Amino acid sequence: MKVDYHVHPNLPSRHPGKRLAKLWQAVERHGLDAFICAEHTFKDAPAAYRETLAARPKRVRCQVFPGAELATSDGRGGVDIVAFAEEDWYDEHPRLLEPFSMTLAETVRTLEASGLHWFIPHPTIMGSALRRMFPSQESMREFLSSVPAFEARNGTHLLIEHLCSHPLVRPFFGCLRERLRASAEPRLDLYFTSHAFLAVGSDAHHPRDLGYCVEFPGGVLGRRLTFGRLTRNTDIQTLHLPNFSYALPRLLATAGTAFHEWCMRKTGGLETVQELRTAWESLREGA
Repeated sequence: MKVDYHVHPNLPSRHPGKRLAKLWQAVERHGLDAFICAEHTFKDAPAAYRETLAARPKRVRCQVFPGAELATSDGRGGVDIVAFAEEDWYDEHPRLLEPFSMTLAETVRTLEASGLHWFIPHPTIMGSALRRMFPSQESMREFLSSVPAFEARNGTHLLIEHLCSHPLVRPFFGCLRERLRASAEPRLDLYFTSHAFLAVGSDAHHPRDLGYCVEFPGGVLGRRLTFGRLTRNTDIQTLHLPNFSYALPRLLATAGTAFHEWCMRKTGGLETVQELRTAWESLREGA
């Protein structure tokens, strides 16, 4: 059973149907059996899940679970936490969906009282607010030992890592590739203790970025049993990586999305975020 804990539909506000069709085609192509729809809260996570679920073709058996990548008010851009459940939960926890409204400590307390499942995504990734808060291995270990789960493998840098491995680029950026991979793969011997589960996520923001996932032992299960496996599994030995190309449009799209989200984090307010997103999409349509 192939599972991806960290997928961003990244739907445009205008005409999302084309993006959704490509997303489900990619899900079929990679043979995913389940994924968590973990859209950022500053991008309307409830709508992302509901529209993704509604667009699922009848022939596709893949289970999609409602999640959200929360953003705390700490540091520059906030600390990310992925919360999820078996069924639609968004209307019951509106405070969690307000980006940059609570500190990390406040968000954790709210999550502990919510009954939701949650994990820390990409805890040691370069440049993150969490890594700035806990810069040493000792402080990061202490923090991760206090949470129910974390993302042990993340695919957000796979494209740039692949680029850095090209024979013409490797002599100049080979060290960067190793640093990026190490930051996206926390050392389990240092950080994994008594966690409820380990997450593996592609962190895909475009359908073509799907494919990085973990395969659980055993066959495909029903929705409830599949969700139970997601919240208990600690076996991440079998990983699947997507095929990559050096297509310039793909690199530009990835860079554009990363810059867009960086700008959205810097605004710090939902109304401003929405205005910025509308302006960004209008610019893209006019290009």
